[in-house]
Amino acid sequence: MKKRASMLKGIVVGALSTVLLSGTLVMANPVTRDLFFGVNVTLNGTVLDFEEDSQPFIIDGRTFLPVGALADVLDVTATWEGETSTVHLATQPTPPEPYAPVNDPILPVDPSTDLPAEPIAAEINPITPAEIAALQAAWGEGLVAISTAFAEGEDYAAIAQNVLDTLYGYVDGTVLFKPTIASEVPFRFTETGAASYFIGASIGDAAYEEDGQGFATSPWTAIRFGADGAYIINGETALWMGSVFLTNDEGEEIRVEKSLGLYRDANGDVRIQLHHSSVPFAE
Repeated sequence: MKKRASMLKGIVVGALSTVLLSGTLVMANPVTRDLFFGVNVTLNGTVLDFEEDSQPFIIDGRTFLPVGALADVLDVTATWEGETSTVHLATQPTPPEPYAPVNDPILPVDPSTDLPAEPIAAEINPITPAEIAALQAAWGEGLVAISTAFAEGEDYAAIAQNVLDTLYGYVDGTVLFKPTIASEVPFRFTETGAASYFIGASIGDAAYEEDGQGFATSPWTAIRFGADGAYIINGETALWMGSVFLTNDEGEEIRVEKSLGLYRDANGDVRIQLHHSSVPFAE
């Protein structure tokens, strides 16, 4: 940086904020009475060292610093572009940290041990179509069981709790549950909200008013999943979409449109992680 071109060391710019004025003032020239040398400049409390031919000076109360010399002490590059009369300043790139090897102890290797050439991939147990069908059947049977227990004055709440605990993924976290008939609270992300929709009461006996006695307490006698559905299996997750037909005690069959997102839990069981249900569109 000390070999900078003399032209840059002669270029000056006004700088008023970080300069301390001290030392002996040079006798004023008769022609330029207001030109003074002997200016000290500090950076973070340290006095900067300028070469003899690149000293700061004051003219009429304004302090000037040579650009090239200032670039030297601040460790930046300064170049002069004569065509546009422009001084270009650029900071120096930070050098990378030197590599420091880790002095971990080297453990002895038993040559008789066969080591795998590549990492062993985790074994994937894909969800099967039979498992999707089994979960759907269990869901339908569970809903009918809740309805039957409610009609006969039995502990329907315990059955509903078992359906939520065994078929849904609340044990692992959030389940995205969109009930068929719900407008005030259309999205239920907790087991409490799902229980309210099924039986009109949650785990803490708090329920949404719009759920009434609960969808599952209606007199359902049979539930089947339609043949118009389709599924996509992606390893240990799967999606299903199609019609579900619910039959009441008067023999009336009601169709709803349902989507299910499934996953395999740590115990190998298939659970519902997304449940979206809606009534068919009507003009």
